[in-house]
Amino acid sequence: MRRDGSNILITLDEWLAAGLSYNMYEHDRRRGYLRTANRGCNGHEVEIIWQSIVKESRKAAIVGRWGNPESVCGSSQLAESVAPDAAAQEFYGSYLLPDGRHLPAERIAEYTANVEVLKAIEMAIKSRGSSRRALGNSSRRLLAELTDAANRLDRTAFPHSLPTAERRMRDVLKRYHEEGYMAFVHKNFTNKHAAKVDDGVKESVVTELLSDARNFDNEQVSLLYNLFAKKMGWKPISASAVGVWRNKLYLVSYAGRRGETAFRNRHAMQVKRASPSRPLYFWTADGWDVELLYQHSGTDRNGHSVTTYHNRLTVVVVLDPCEKYPVGYAIGDHETPELIRDAFRDAANHTAALFGQRHRAHQLQTDHYAAKALAPLYSLMAGKYTPARVRNAKAKVVEPYFLRLNKKYCQLMPNWSGFGLTSQKDSQPNVDYINAHRHDFPDRAGVARQIALIMEAERAAKREGYLARWRGTPEADRLPLRSEDYLYFFGADTGRKNLLQGGGVQPTIEGVRRDYDCFDLRFREHYGVQWTVRYDPDDLSEALAVNDDGTLRFLLREKHVQPMALHERKDGDGAALSEVMQYNKMLEAAITERRAASGEAVQRLVEDNPQLSDTLTKLLLVDSRGQHKDRRNAPRGRKRVEAITAEELEAVPALLPTGRTCVEVEAEESIYNLM
Repeated sequence: MRRDGSNILITLDEWLAAGLSYNMYEHDRRRGYLRTANRGCNGHEVEIIWQSIVKESRKAAIVGRWGNPESVCGSSQLAESVAPDAAAQEFYGSYLLPDGRHLPAERIAEYTANVEVLKAIEMAIKSRGSSRRALGNSSRRLLAELTDAANRLDRTAFPHSLPTAERRMRDVLKRYHEEGYMAFVHKNFTNKHAAKVDDGVKESVVTELLSDARNFDNEQVSLLYNLFAKKMGWKPISASAVGVWRNKLYLVSYAGRRGETAFRNRHAMQVKRASPSRPLYFWTADGWDVELLYQHSGTDRNGHSVTTYHNRLTVVVVLDPCEKYPVGYAIGDHETPELIRDAFRDAANHTAALFGQRHRAHQLQTDHYAAKALAPLYSLMAGKYTPARVRNAKAKVVEPYFLRLNKKYCQLMPNWSGFGLTSQKDSQPNVDYINAHRHDFPDRAGVARQIALIMEAERAAKREGYLARWRGTPEADRLPLRSEDYLYFFGADTGRKNLLQGGGVQPTIEGVRRDYDCFDLRFREHYGVQWTVRYDPDDLSEALAVNDDGTLRFLLREKHVQPMALHERKDGDGAALSEVMQYNKMLEAAITERRAASGEAVQRLVEDNPQLSDTLTKLLLVDSRGQHKDRRNAPRGRKRVEAITAEELEAVPALLPTGRTCVEVEAEESIYNLM
C-alpha cells in the first residue's frame, strides 16, 4: 500500500490478504467497479487504485485488514519526508536552563523530533497549496489527516509529542512560527513561581550568609535570612530550604567558609605534573620538623635542673623528584638560611661523589622563606629558580615525601611523636606510652644520628636507580658546578687578609701555614690587593682568593713541593716543575709583548711629533727590539753598520768579552754599533 501522487495504490496481494478473492477482483475490474494503475506484466505487480473502488463492502474489508489507506499512506509518506534537523539537535543539546543544567536526554530527543515532524507537515501542506489556505477552515481536513498521520508514526523512530487534535496542531504551528525552537521547551523547566528565593537580591543574601567565615549552620542562616525577609516583606524560608541552597552555592561559598588557600587546594583546577625523567632536571627543597623526640637537660631561670622531652630537630632536604632521591640534607635545631645553605653544600658535594664532579640542577623550586637573602645561592645551584606560589603546598612534592619518611622510618622508633596536628586522633601514638618511656628517649646527638641514618638509608636504596638514570642523561644536559662558584658561596675563610708574594698566597688554615698560587696570568697584576682566602675544610687542595667587594676572584691551587735532591724526585715532580717553567715563560712573553706594544705606540707618537725628538734622547726610549741608538741616529742621518767582520773585530779586541770568540759574538747578533 502506497501513495502515488494523489492516488493510493493497493497491491493484489494486499487485496487477497483482506479476504477478497481473485474472482471478485476480476468481476469488479470488468464491470468498471475498480481501476488499476498497471497491467501487472513484465515483473510488475498489479496495483489497484483505492479511490476507484466502488463497492463499500470491498473497502470495508481492506480497512478492516490494513486500516484506512488514507491515514496509513499519509503516515508512510510523512515518515519518508521527515528529515534530520541538525540545527535543532544542536540548539536543544547545548541549551542551558536558568540553574545551569542541560535538558535531559529524552527531552532533547522529544523536542528535536517535534521540530522534524512539524517541518514535514508544513512541507506536505505547501505541496498541496498555500499555507494560508491549508490552515483555513476549508482545509481542516488536510491538517487533520496530517495530524492523524503524525500520530501513526513509529514513536521509537520519531519520539515526538505533537498534539493529536487538528485544532491543537494548528496552535503548535502558529507558536512555532512565532517562537522558533523555544516553542517546545517546557515551561516547567524554568518555573520559579513556587520559589521563595526568587530573585537576585534574595539569592545574594543567602549567598553571603552561607559564605560567612563563621560557618553558620542551616538553622542560623534561616534565622538571619528571615530577619531580612520580615523587614523586606519577603516570604520566610526554612532550614531545609537553606540546605538546598547550600548545595547549589557550595562552590561559591566555600572560599568564604574555608579560606582562599583551602579553596585553591581543594576546588580550583589542579595542574598534573610528571616527575623528571633524568637526575638534576628539577630540584625542590624544604625543611621538615622530624617527628622524633629527644630529651634535653638544662637549668631554668630559678636555677633548677629541668629535663624536657618534647624537643625535635629540623632537617632541610634537597630532593630530586627523579627517583625521589635526597641529593642533599642538613640537620639543625630549626630552619634557617644557614641550614639551607648547608643542605645545598651537601647536595653539591654529593653530586661530586655520585658523578665525579659537582653539578647544579636545571630548575629549583622552594617556598618563599628567606627567598631574597638566598636568591644568589638558588641562582647558583639551578639554571632557573621558580618559587612555589604562596601557601600552595601541592606545588612542593617534598612534603608528601616527608610524610612517607615519617611512616616508613620514624613511626617504627620508640621516640616517634606522631603525625601532624590535623591528623585523626586514632592514628596518633598512645600518649600514656610516650610518657612512660620518655626517659628512654635519646639526646640531641642521638636523634641527629637517627635522622642521618634515615637519609643515608634512602640514598642507599635509590642510588643504583638514580645512577642508571644519570647514565642516560645527554652530555649537553649536564651542568657542572665550577669550583670557583662553589668556594665563593660555600667556602670558609680564615678571617684575615693575605697579600700576593713571590711564593704565592700563604694563609694560615686551622693553625697550619699553607702555600697557594694561581696559574692565571692576570693574578700577578694585583700585587696590592688584600685577598680573602675561601676554602673547603674537607678539601684543601684548592682555595679561592677574593677581594673585598667580590669583583676579583681567582682559583688557587696548593703549591707542589719540589725536593731539593734530584735523588728524591718522584712521579709528578717533573710535570709540576715543567708547568711552573712554562707559566713563567708565558708570563715573560706576555710582559714583553705588552712592552713592545707600548714601545711602538710611543715611537709613533714621537715620529708624528718632531718637537718630542729631544725627549726621545733624554728618556733613552727603546723600540720593540730593545734598540735606542738606531732610532736616535735616524733623524741625524747616521747609518748603522750592518755587520762586523772577523778582521775588524780583531782590530778592536777591547770590545770583546773575555773568553768569547768573534764567531760567537756574531752568532749571537750582538748590538755593537759604530757611533
